[in-house]
Amino acid sequence: MKSPLNLRVMSLCIGVGVLASQGYGVASPKPAKVAPIPSGVAGLIRRVTPGASANFRVENLPSQGGERFEIRGDNGKVVLRGSTPIAQASAYGWYLKHVANAHLSWGGDQTKLPARLPLPLAPLQISTPYPKRHALNYCMLSYTAAFWDWNRWQREIDFLALNGFNQVLVTAGMEKVWLQTLRDLGYPEDKIKQYIASPAYAAWWHMGNLEGMGGPMSDAEIENEARLGRQIVVRMRELGITPVLTGFVGLLPNDIGDYVPDLKPDLLPQGMWVSGYQRPIVLKPTSAQFPRVAALWYKNLHQVYGGHTSAYGGDLFHEGGRPGNTPLGEAAKSVQTAMQVASPNSIWVLQGWQGNPSPQLLAGLDPKKTQVLQLCRDMKEGTNGAPLRTYDGMPWLWGELANFGGKVGLYGGMPLMEKLPNFLLDPTKGRGNLQGVGLLSEGIEQNPLYYDLFFDDIWRSKDVQLGSWLDGYETRRYGAKNATARKALQLLMESGVYSPTGLQEGPTESILCAKPARDARKASSWSSGKVYYDTDKITQAAQTLLQAAPQFKAQETYRYDLVDWTRQAIAELARPTLADAMAAYDRKDIPAFNRYTAQYLELLRDSDRLLASERHWLLGVWIARAKAKGTTPTEKALMEQNARTLVTTWSGKIDELNDYAHRQWAGLMRDYYLPRWQAFFDDHRAVLEGKLPAAQLNNWYNTRRAGADIAFAKATTTYPTTAQGDTVAIARELLAKYAPLSSEYARIARQTTGFRWKLAEGVAQFKFDVNETVLQAGTYQATFQWEDGDSALKIHSVALYEGEKKVAEDTHEGWTGIENRQNSFLLELPKLRTGLESYTLRAQVEGASSLNSAGTLKFVRVK
Repeated sequence: MKSPLNLRVMSLCIGVGVLASQGYGVASPKPAKVAPIPSGVAGLIRRVTPGASANFRVENLPSQGGERFEIRGDNGKVVLRGSTPIAQASAYGWYLKHVANAHLSWGGDQTKLPARLPLPLAPLQISTPYPKRHALNYCMLSYTAAFWDWNRWQREIDFLALNGFNQVLVTAGMEKVWLQTLRDLGYPEDKIKQYIASPAYAAWWHMGNLEGMGGPMSDAEIENEARLGRQIVVRMRELGITPVLTGFVGLLPNDIGDYVPDLKPDLLPQGMWVSGYQRPIVLKPTSAQFPRVAALWYKNLHQVYGGHTSAYGGDLFHEGGRPGNTPLGEAAKSVQTAMQVASPNSIWVLQGWQGNPSPQLLAGLDPKKTQVLQLCRDMKEGTNGAPLRTYDGMPWLWGELANFGGKVGLYGGMPLMEKLPNFLLDPTKGRGNLQGVGLLSEGIEQNPLYYDLFFDDIWRSKDVQLGSWLDGYETRRYGAKNATARKALQLLMESGVYSPTGLQEGPTESILCAKPARDARKASSWSSGKVYYDTDKITQAAQTLLQAAPQFKAQETYRYDLVDWTRQAIAELARPTLADAMAAYDRKDIPAFNRYTAQYLELLRDSDRLLASERHWLLGVWIARAKAKGTTPTEKALMEQNARTLVTTWSGKIDELNDYAHRQWAGLMRDYYLPRWQAFFDDHRAVLEGKLPAAQLNNWYNTRRAGADIAFAKATTTYPTTAQGDTVAIARELLAKYAPLSSEYARIARQTTGFRWKLAEGVAQFKFDVNETVLQAGTYQATFQWEDGDSALKIHSVALYEGEKKVAEDTHEGWTGIENRQNSFLLELPKLRTGLESYTLRAQVEGASSLNSAGTLKFVRVK
């Protein structure tokens, strides 16, 4: 398909920018009267490529034991044959990507089809080795899709269909299911409204982690969500997608026993979730009352969504839930039995997470009516930190989990995706009853490169060759072959940012979004600050991509990537800049401190300006969608508050959930992250100037900033919903400004490569060869950073030697561990050696509690 010899063409006039008339809510001039959009796959084609829809023909294809499709030409038509509606939709998606070189993604679309539409010379016949392809995680439906309307949802359903997903989780509308079920049970109306969570927090409500967060919702809002949910399900059924609705696993309001006394003897308290959130209580599945309540649930569920489905989600005792003395196998059997009574031959879709489902739970289930989604967050090994489970022979799906909280950052396992078919399908690997794959990231709408390869893998039984695949990706992503753009992609691959070196929860976080601290390493509690990649190569990749602007600057996908790569390059400068600022603070060098802190704040301002230039990176869009969910000014205000809270403190209080869902978005960078770093630096400057006691810096965030961050959620500042500024011009300016700094920091970082330290028996002194660093007289800084082990390191003194002659020394008590205290040492070298003596650095050290301590030394000249 990559060679012109493999293609023939047909005449076809197609307008540029076909998405403007798809019905996805894009503004366009008033169109001429057109025929109604048909249903099914024909309707999908009409929505995505309306100008070309008459030139496609959709036909059935015998399955021959599996799901497959064929693409061929016939008398001037593109014929899409498939064994199922989803196979037909996938044939269309494959045609757009791999024959017509078009590209649809969460990061922009490139749909400028040629006037003469290409056709394969010979039929393309492709099948999938995976009977089940599941999409969407409960968390994603809050972190990304909480405020989507029908236009955005029908776009997503089409996107999932043309990439081959045949099973998709749906939760919009569950509010009405709860409303009707709790009414049927006799629970008070005002208590029902207190129990129902906002869409922003519905994910954790459905999973039994909390109650009522972000509410109350009005009857009108609940009815609108029910209408949306039904639209989603109807469209999915048109395309052959199985909607996964939430089954009844016993969750009920925590105080329901006070109002429905018949249930009280059979209720299992679940205690608290993270940060003290009260979990819903669980009705014991083995109780006599469980079938009755489950029947009410399924009656209302099917009424809201317009009928039964063949797959139901829901998890027993998720993330620390308490079964009490209830036998797990019997409880699981009772849940599944109630499900089968309501919808015979349906399957129960469980999440494989944190030890669930346990072997004891699985023992109670019918394998023919069970499916486990195994969430795999290790983008290097393809596991969740331990060997893959096979769930005692139960059908299971391998699910990628590359994103947590919807946070921003270049990330994903490209080498893993390159070899995914062999990883999953090699019969020698013992994968048990593997039935498919799943898109299970907690947030989407980022990293189109990684996800595009994952989507391709759905229809591959053999490994792809990454270099060849990238050749095709560059062409379809930007609309034409361009050697410069292809080189930029290669540099990005060489940076290693898409080749994680170990398990971590999503992308390495930028400290620009972290709570200010002198040794900030990451933004959220459970994620990673590990920089395992070459940051300067990312800058080089962005610079190279910029060179392709003359050809691609009008293309949305190009502008998205230029913003994304440049954003990442700028964000990577925060760590070394903060380190320089704090080193200047330690040596009481006010001019240097002012210089580096100004540089840090400029990174935030410039990031905001860059992000504002492209529509995908706007806080204003997130807030506008949230407000649109409300039907009155009061409701709109509450939805906006929920939207602001989720992506900042998460909880509206100070706890470990803060910044879990942080975003690098225009508006947030300027009005949320910048002011708190500004305040942090201002207070440190005041200490240096004698205007503030140093003790005021202790527990700085909680005592001097937390209140302002919490208050941000209740602000009502209006943010733009359209792009501002010229992306290419801004990127050119910022890359010219920061590329030299990126190179310099990379050079300094390389100087410290190999300066590893590790305590050992009988070692009280570290000795480092610093001959390549000490090249001139000046002030040098040695910084110790603990990275591993159960003990911190105490540093008593650091000295610089010429041969055996001590020429500089700094003696004070330093400490590096989870916290750092005075871990930098300054050494004044008045003149460079005159002989051939080598320079060595010697540190007197000891373990704070044991010898199990290891880390790195950074040794640089600061002036």
